[in-house]
Formats: sequence, C-alpha cells, structure tokens
Amino acid sequence: MHAAWIDNLEGAQVTTIRKISLRTAALVLVLAILSFLPEASRAKTVTAASDVDELLDLPIEDLFNVSITTASKISESVDVAPATVYVITQEQIERLGLRDLKDILALVPGVDTVDPHFFLEGGQRGFMGPFSQSLILINGREMNNLIAGETFISNQFRSRNIKQVEIIAGPGSALYGANAVAGVINIITKTEEDVDGVEVSLSYGSFSTKEANILFGKQEGDFKIYGSVSLYRSEGEDFSRFLSDTSKASPAAENNAYRHLPDSYGYNNESEAIPVSLYVENKNFYAGVDYYRNTSGRGTAGIQWDYNKSEDYREMLLTYGGYKRQDLLDGKLDLKLEYRYYWEKFWGNHTESEGPLENPYTGETNITVEGISEVDAFRGFYSNKRSEGSSRHEVNYETTYRLDERHTLIAGVDFETADIIGAPWSRTEKPHPKPGEFQKLPEFSNYKWGVYAQDQSRLLDDRLILTVGARYDKHERYGDTFNPRGGLAYRATDKTIFKFLYGESFREPNVFELGTAEDTEGNAAPMEVKTYELGWHQYLGRHLKNEAVLFRNKAENLIFADTTFGGYANGGELVSEGFEDQVNFQYGKLKGFLNYTYTTAEQEDPAGKQTEVYDIPRHKANLAAMYDFGGRYSAGFVARYRGEVETEYHDEIYEIDDYIACDLTFNVYDLPWFETEARLDLIAKNIFDETYYHPEPREPTALQHPQEGQSVFVTLTLDI
Repeated sequence: MHAAWIDNLEGAQVTTIRKISLRTAALVLVLAILSFLPEASRAKTVTAASDVDELLDLPIEDLFNVSITTASKISESVDVAPATVYVITQEQIERLGLRDLKDILALVPGVDTVDPHFFLEGGQRGFMGPFSQSLILINGREMNNLIAGETFISNQFRSRNIKQVEIIAGPGSALYGANAVAGVINIITKTEEDVDGVEVSLSYGSFSTKEANILFGKQEGDFKIYGSVSLYRSEGEDFSRFLSDTSKASPAAENNAYRHLPDSYGYNNESEAIPVSLYVENKNFYAGVDYYRNTSGRGTAGIQWDYNKSEDYREMLLTYGGYKRQDLLDGKLDLKLEYRYYWEKFWGNHTESEGPLENPYTGETNITVEGISEVDAFRGFYSNKRSEGSSRHEVNYETTYRLDERHTLIAGVDFETADIIGAPWSRTEKPHPKPGEFQKLPEFSNYKWGVYAQDQSRLLDDRLILTVGARYDKHERYGDTFNPRGGLAYRATDKTIFKFLYGESFREPNVFELGTAEDTEGNAAPMEVKTYELGWHQYLGRHLKNEAVLFRNKAENLIFADTTFGGYANGGELVSEGFEDQVNFQYGKLKGFLNYTYTTAEQEDPAGKQTEVYDIPRHKANLAAMYDFGGRYSAGFVARYRGEVETEYHDEIYEIDDYIACDLTFNVYDLPWFETEARLDLIAKNIFDETYYHPEPREPTALQHPQEGQSVFVTLTLDI
C-alpha cells in the first residue's frame, strides 16, 4: 500500500517527502554531534547514570512492581490489585516521547484509539465509539464532559505534568459510579515531591507546533502548593490531498460532486489547548483547580463543504475544596470530605453534510459550486455561549478504616446536582444561536446520589487477598442501579500470582437520551455490563515479567437511536471477549515492554439480528524499548501494530489495511550549556513515513481518517 502511494505522488508531494527526509537526516546529525559533547557535572541529573545502576541492583519483583491507587482507592501493588491495571510511568513518558494522553493510550493493551484530529474516538475491550464507555479522571476526580459523558480526549491532556497514568481495563462502577464500564483512565499529576521549585519546558516541531509548560511545586511546613500551566498550538498536518480523493475519504457521500474540494479551496485545522492545574494544602484543608480550554478545526471528522473555517471550542472548569484527616484512632482511620463544582461551555461551526448542498434560506438543493457566492452562507453553528453554561455540584464523603493488619474497609457517599445546557444548531442564526426551550428541557436538570462500600482482606500470610464491594446509585430520572464487584488475588509462589475478577457496571443515558425514550416515563434506562476476568502474573528469571488476562464482557439494555419514533430506546446486547498479554523486560540498561491484544465483539439488536462490532482490530501489538548509554543519554523506540479492520460505511463493509508505525526518541541529560539542570528531547514520529488510516466508528460521514506522516519535535526542559 505504501509503495503504491509513493508511485502516485505528484512533484509537489515528492518534494515534500524529500524535505522531510532531509529533516530526519538533520536530526540524526544533531544527535551525533551531541554524543561528542563533553559531559557536565552530574550532581543532580543522574537519572541516566547512577539511578539506573541502582535500579539494576533491585530484585526483579521490585523493579516491575508499581504502586497504584485507582483499582481500590488503596495504595497497593499492581500485582495484587483487584483489577487488570496497566501503568505508564513518568520515565516511560519521557523516554518514549509520549507527548500527550493520546500517545499514552495508544500503547495500552485493550485500548483502541481512533484519531480524526478532532477528539479521540475508540474505546476499551470491544466497546467502540466516542469513548463514552470509559471514565477519565485527574487525581481521582472525573473529567468526562458534562454534555454527553464523553472523555473528550483532544490536545488538552499534555504529558509534561503527568507522574503516571493508571488504566483500569474492566469495570469500575462499584467505586466510581456511572460510565466506568469498559475502564477507568486516571491521570496522576506531579506534586511538590516531583517538582521542587519551577520547571520550564519549551517545544517546537512539525506542522508549526509550539508548546510551553511551566510546572511548580513547593512545601514549607504544613503548607504545600503545586500545579502547572501549558500552552499548546499547532497548525496540524494538511490533509487536502486525501480529502479531495473522494474514493478514499467519502465514496458514498452525495455532496462529492459539489463540495469545495480542499485541493482547490484549502484545508485548515489549527488547534490550541490551555490546560491549568493548581493545588494548595495547609494542614488538613485543601483546594484546587483543573481547567482547560481546547479549540480545533474539527480535523477530518465529517465531510465538509469547506474545510477552512470550521471550529470547535470547549471550555471546562473543575474547582474543588475539602478537609481530610489521616491516621486517626491510632493510625486506623482516614476521612475526607470534598466539594466539587464543574462548569462547561462549548460552541463551533461546520459545513458538514453527506447530502447535496442545500440553501438554508430557500430550501433549494439543486446547487453547484459555481452557484454559491459565499460558502459561509451555508455554514451551520452550534453554541451555548449565550447561556450561563452547564454546571454540576458534587459532595463526596469517604472514609478508610484499617480494622487490623488484615482488613481494610472503604465506604463513601456521593451527591450531585446537574444543570446541563444544550447547544442549538442553526444555519440562519449565526454565529451563536440563542439557546431555547429545547436546550433547557426539564430532563437536563437532575440530581443523583450513590453509596459504596468495599472490604479488602489479606489472608494466609498475605498470599490470598480478597476484595468485595458494591455501589448503589439512585438517579432522579432513570432510577436506581446496583453494581457489585469481587476480586481474588492468590500468590501461589513468590513469582506467580493468579487473579479471579468479577464486576458489574453501567453507562447512564446522557441528556440527549433522557426524555426522548420510548418507555412510560420517557427516559432511557442505563446500559448494564457484567465482566469476568482471569489473570496471571509471572516473574521469569531475573529479567522478565509476564502479565496475561482473559476477559468476557456482556452488555445488556443497550441505548440506541430508534428512527421509528425519533428518539432513543433500550434493547439488544453486546458480547466482547479477548486476551491481553504484556511482557516487561530489563536486560542491563535496556528495558521496556511488549504487549498483544486479541479482541472479538458481537452485537445483537432488539430484533435479534447479530452483527460484528466493526472498527476494532482483532490483533494489536506494541513494542516499547528504552536504552541508557554514555551516562547522559537515552534512546526510546516505539512500534505500534494494528491488524486490518472492517468498517461499515453506508451499509457496505470496507476493509482498512493493517499497519506498523514507529517512533524514535533521544534524550540528552545534563546539558553543558546551562548552569541549571537541563534536558533535551528529540522526538521523531512515524519515522518510516508509513501511510495508514483509522476507521470512523461513529457516524459514517467519512470512510476513514488519514494519520500524520513523518514529524519531528524538539523539547528543552530546565529546572529553575
């Protein structure tokens, strides 16, 4: 496929490839020069030297054993946690060139990512769509958007402030409530323990991509403060050539013969993200903010008449404050009371349509490009800017009680109220149509509460760890749900651990699905999921650890659009099964992981018709390797393999080819040109310039999405 694409290139494209190749050659030359620079003092930045030597002296069980909190809200070993957990650490983020959460998730078993250069689509373990079956957290606090309960992973989750990401593959509703169906993604940020002072990083790279990050942290006695501010801007890759090829982009769209082709009229996908994080604590009181503003040109998500001026703007704010006490009752009791306030606004525009061009003022459809004097007259706008925005108030109380050395109890209660404001859509009231009664339906304002409890018991001299728990949720509109969980981790030997896991979870109907369903109350019911898992962790000699898991999900009461009455209904089921395996390795100063995922998923509609869940590769694998050399240098290599994918497009099945995409990263520590600690990262993405595509799992307005070609980024990090 790649060779055929090269053969069809015109002169301009060949020139572009030559420029990219020269840029890669320049990168290699810079690295060669840096390798001969004199070594500076290693007083502090010894990460690539003595710290590595210290790691080599650790037993293999300590080397590969990571401490997490997401699985049971208790700090514990990943080996015995009552869930299948994958962890991407700060070291891996840094040395593998993982620039944002999208890069991170692409390396995780069981996670399927689809990038339309707008916001990330995909899912976990056989669930495919806008990632609405997963719950995204920052330090344990939910960050799914308010309007639709989606993760909305775009450019706002930068990696510079990430200490580690804990990804639960499997249900999390027993602790976290709604939408923790296929998994939980918990971003753990750096604190004053990781950044003592100020750290600044500046980055520049392909597609005029610029990024600046400031991290800060300080502790004086009982007072501590830490946080980060980032600014990301990019013009993005120009996909004009692909979008103008209707046989690849949208072979069945009616407007192909009329639309403004990008190769004649241009393509623009400028994006910007400003994430801010702040945490302040004094004695037992604390407060914090997590905020982002994210804008983009909607990428290749949807067939556009004009790709130049489309825009999507998202703004989300979480403020929280609380009181916590630890080690009460002779170290047995911890408690925490927290209040959270969420606020969200969004707006944008596009000329998206699969059908023929239609004049919104006259209804005329027999229009050609020549008959359009101003394409902006046909642009549609969605916006809730002229409103107070959506909001949610939450109160959370949680207590942890260590009954004795063998039993730890956790219990909590949540209460929340939400007032969601929809966004009206109009082609005639621009640019910000005023929200009306249909954007403020009674179903958009709700309350809900939940209560949960969990017991973890350590038996047989800590060889057997039993975790049982459950959560009850009550919602004003859709009623109540009950979700139990159970986990048994058995350490058969010092190097062999088995896990037996069961959990139930639910996806609640979002505001679009509330009030428009076909039941007596007019409300869609939650989707319910049962999950079974069998895991095996095995340490192999002094250099290897293998983690394997078999899983089965059965989802019932699916929420689907019912065209017979123009709303949503429940029915049908989805069954997904699979196998995940990850081998962690370390040989001297070479370390990394190799993982593989096999997934099958079938769906049955309410009429009993069974179909495959499309857009999911049955086979997926990742290789990540890091090597330290010369005392001050490290190299990271990533290879991502995705098997062929079948996608449904206008009632026909298309096949999207498999691919292997590779990235390369070099880190230079302890730069001699600065008096302070400094590091240089050189990241090359898609180094072999592979041409590959992702499917479209939501609405089939586009057949597939092209992925970025070869690119290079340079980052300088300074400790001040």
